[in-house]
Amino acid sequence: MSTMNLEGKKVYRRTKSVCPECLKQIDANLVLDDLEGKPAVFMRKKCAEHGFFEDIISRNPPEYERNQKYYHDYVTIENKDNQHDTGKGCPHNCGMCAEHKSSPCIALIDVTNRCNLACPICFANASAKGYVVEPTMEELRTILTHFRDIKPIPPVMLQLSGGEPTMRDDLVDIVQMGKELGFVQIMLTTNGLKLAARNGPDLIKRLHEAGMGAIYLSFDSADDPEVYKKVRGVNLLEQKKRVIENCRKAGYIGVTLVPTIAKGMNDHQVGPIMQYAMENHDVVTGVVFQPVSLCGRIDNEQIRELRYTTSDLAQAIAGHTKRKDTYIWPIPAISNMTKLMGWYDYAPKFTMASHPDCGFATIMIPDKQGRWHGIEEWFDADGIIKWTDHVWSLVEKGEWPNATGKFLAPLAKLFGEQVGSVINQASDFAYRKAIKAYYMAGAMRYIKGFDGPIEEFIPMLMNPRIETASHFFEAGKSMLVSSMHFQDVYNFDVERVQRCLVHYGTMDPDHPGKVLQVPFCAMNSIHREAIETKLAKQHVKIDPNEVSAKAKEFVEKEVLGSK
Repeated sequence: MSTMNLEGKKVYRRTKSVCPECLKQIDANLVLDDLEGKPAVFMRKKCAEHGFFEDIISRNPPEYERNQKYYHDYVTIENKDNQHDTGKGCPHNCGMCAEHKSSPCIALIDVTNRCNLACPICFANASAKGYVVEPTMEELRTILTHFRDIKPIPPVMLQLSGGEPTMRDDLVDIVQMGKELGFVQIMLTTNGLKLAARNGPDLIKRLHEAGMGAIYLSFDSADDPEVYKKVRGVNLLEQKKRVIENCRKAGYIGVTLVPTIAKGMNDHQVGPIMQYAMENHDVVTGVVFQPVSLCGRIDNEQIRELRYTTSDLAQAIAGHTKRKDTYIWPIPAISNMTKLMGWYDYAPKFTMASHPDCGFATIMIPDKQGRWHGIEEWFDADGIIKWTDHVWSLVEKGEWPNATGKFLAPLAKLFGEQVGSVINQASDFAYRKAIKAYYMAGAMRYIKGFDGPIEEFIPMLMNPRIETASHFFEAGKSMLVSSMHFQDVYNFDVERVQRCLVHYGTMDPDHPGKVLQVPFCAMNSIHREAIETKLAKQHVKIDPNEVSAKAKEFVEKEVLGSK
């Protein structure tokens, strides 16, 4: 149905979007309607000049509606420095503009747009653009310092991306600089070509010693070489597996597989990829699925054929794991937990207050028989989320917990007089410790058993750090399975981008010495080409076929030839 008539339709939200043709800000509605005889959630919008557009947001309306309750706007950036007020409104004023409602968890920098592949689906590499963009070490320090100076909550995680970041010979120095400037977790996004080479284990060791905490490895198929030929231009299946082998040789634990899922191309690989992660759980600690963003001119009928949503992914995961329910939660469901755990132990603050439509996460546990189990088998996740929300509300109000209830009263002796029986003028330290004890006591109600992953989960609650969270997954019993559905101009939702937690940092081409800070989806859908064209240090003519041929030669020589 191609109409903006909303009469009799359930409207979940009214928001702003962009016209896919002219990119002007326009009104959009998230509505319930029929899709081939089944209910679905659509985005519908109309541009006065270019007409009506619609996209599929979810094929599971009950799940979508449940997720909408997880709005947790927390704190925005106090020291915004926007030099680009275009008068066009969000998302055209990025810099960072006054309309942004969250503080970033992850600072993301493209350290180069050079790449040793020429992937047909890529929007960022030099062979696709015809120019090179590569910040100097001095510029990188300026960008990193900008992020660490954000107030009141600077990002503690840094993601180095590209292009292909391993194309830089000084990558180890960049990682070390990020660590020195205070980033707790440094992630490397890579196609893994260089990590799969003969000297791959040595490079992995040097990066890890410099401070690299995670490898985000693009991984589009576990057993189908044709997928790589279509998506990446060359068969990379053995190369991807060699990265895992080299990490094992280097004694490195902390690889996250990052599949880009395209409908009709590799959506059949969701199960095999999870199976591969399970079989290599001594190295692989998680899988982050990314439904592909659509580009080019696509009509409304084609959208229905091409769009792969997070609801499709959740169904595929449930089918592979043979679980009746998927037990997934939108990312902001744990927002108050991240706030609370950082607050009561004076840990570096961070918050997961993204929009609920941005993605989901769940913790899954593989057993020795090759079966998947959900974390909900060990504790009541919904119960802990509600309990966390309650305790955080006490903190926000500055209230003391009451330990006189029928459940908590018996625990008061166990945790001492600091639970609820404290003086009103107690120190900040005592208040935080009282809240921590109160929270842990209440959380025990929701634990169903103390074996398996709970052995590592409780220490993470007691000593909340990104390091202890990493240990939780590196212990080998649990795996993070999640999704990030990045936006394109067809499903662009201003409310989502205003709550984005992953911000690009780049030098401002119009204001020397200044840093542009742009939410991820706004960068890739709206701003990238204009910014990078101005920043380009050199214009190059690169033949994608030549790049792919060199990649194939590299794989045959460095990967297959070294067996």
